[in-house]
Amino acid sequence: MPKAIRFFILTLCLTTLIDSRAPAKDSREAYREFSSVQLIEQAYSAGRISSADRIIYSLQSIYAPLDLPDEFKSEAIGAVRSATPLINLALDNWDILSPEQQAVAAYYLGRPSLELTYFSPEGHFAIHYDTSGDHAVPPEDLNDDDVPDFVERAGLYADSSYRHYHINLGYIPPPSDGDDYYDIYMMNLGHYYGLTVREDPGDSAWNDYSSHVECHCTFDFAQPNEDPEGTVIGALKVTCAHEYFHATQLAYGYVSWPNLWWTEGNAVFFEDEVFEVVNDHYVYLPDFFNYPDTFLIDTGYFTGIYHNYSTFVWTTFLAEKYGIDIIKHVWEYVRYNAPLPSIDSALGAHGETMKSIFPEFTVWNYFTDDRADTIYYDDGVDYPLVITDQVVADFPSAVLTPVNPPDGFASNYIVAYPGTSENGIFLIKFDGANIVEWGLSYILFLDDYPIVHAACPMGMFGMATCGIYDLPGYDSIIFIPSVVSQWFDDNPYQIDSEIHPFGDADGSGEVNILDVSYLVGYLYREGHPPRYAYLSGDADCSGNINLLDVTYIVNYLYRDGPEPCLYRP
Repeated sequence: MPKAIRFFILTLCLTTLIDSRAPAKDSREAYREFSSVQLIEQAYSAGRISSADRIIYSLQSIYAPLDLPDEFKSEAIGAVRSATPLINLALDNWDILSPEQQAVAAYYLGRPSLELTYFSPEGHFAIHYDTSGDHAVPPEDLNDDDVPDFVERAGLYADSSYRHYHINLGYIPPPSDGDDYYDIYMMNLGHYYGLTVREDPGDSAWNDYSSHVECHCTFDFAQPNEDPEGTVIGALKVTCAHEYFHATQLAYGYVSWPNLWWTEGNAVFFEDEVFEVVNDHYVYLPDFFNYPDTFLIDTGYFTGIYHNYSTFVWTTFLAEKYGIDIIKHVWEYVRYNAPLPSIDSALGAHGETMKSIFPEFTVWNYFTDDRADTIYYDDGVDYPLVITDQVVADFPSAVLTPVNPPDGFASNYIVAYPGTSENGIFLIKFDGANIVEWGLSYILFLDDYPIVHAACPMGMFGMATCGIYDLPGYDSIIFIPSVVSQWFDDNPYQIDSEIHPFGDADGSGEVNILDVSYLVGYLYREGHPPRYAYLSGDADCSGNINLLDVTYIVNYLYRDGPEPCLYRP
């Protein structure tokens, strides 16, 4: 379609869509701290604009920010880097748009018309660009080959992404759009780094799609990163990796809006995999570690703005614990299932499920910053400390209840300092709301040395009991209760305790002849080990359980012998 006609149609349609509900001029300045897309979302959430208006204005924030109603104009860069979810929002809700709105959306989502094309060195990509006008790339051409260096860099970075995804890791390439090249368009995208537009269904048995990528043509607004070649180059690198992984995801099927936590978290993870020196993704970390009680699987794109990017931490956990191939295995299952059951299927090869390993994930998230240990995250020293829900100075003076109860697939961190001199086995009794499933981890510290209990066995109805041997001997304890199911928000629980005497091998609450029978059964008849804490059967505090402990308890009960562990070291 000739540009003049396209411009006429766009102008006509946008005139139809003018919104008269902008605030008065003197109140408009209050909006400036928010980006346009945030202002649009606020208006939609407040019911001031319709779902269809939300879509059109969101697209305008990408392609024509100056045409937005004054209410939504903003100079703020904002937090949303990838506009891919906004593109999908429009495509998923096409039927709610009026014919005029559909014409506008079609104009925005169609293939751009740029003047020049450069083919990447390895022949995988066609990079389309302009050297003048609104979409002009930086003109620098140090090698005098008549191709701007910025464009050549985009080809190199796209090739690096292709090589890593498809050759090194074996991901399926995106379906072809009819030729041998994947198309990337260098565009002025406002304050968005890039986007991926899904187009035609592929010919696979699953719902794969062809696509094209649009990448910002200058990144002159990019937020600082750690790339030694500079912020702009770092932004170009991670955008190529991020958006091309979205294109690669479409080879396995389109994953809809409610699963942005998985699609965006994966794309951010692979930014660092392909270009590890940039560390642009560190900006998202506070949104994860400051809100451990918030849904990992958050269905809202704008709830925390950065949240869906910050879930790369979960992808990192999976890749570092089980190897990076597990992410591809999940995507292979995603061809026929949603992400959650696909994660469970991939973990099944390791004898685990998301529910079973989530408590361990919460433990990893404690060992960051100055607590970092490379048995957990490789880059944990660069991650912030997770926010604690509360600090208890004299545990167990009272029953613990959360300040900010955790949502689905979320957790709390409670730091407790022993406030008792009583000796014995401390039973930690957890009772969580029975409408969700729970996990409980805890970490004991002794002279800064951590003793990790990654998962306390959880019974029915959200109840668990774990034993801590001689709590007063530890400096502190970190309780990490977690919800290991998808729903709901703000799930209550309580943590109580009771003390059992040393030598209470069967966990009854007292030492008697049944403990003798229990230990004999364990030692000589393949019976169960002592309940709650293994050393509860170590009546003489030798550090081992053997026949001498049986004799010790008998002497205590019937021969006026010393009480269990009276002379413990």
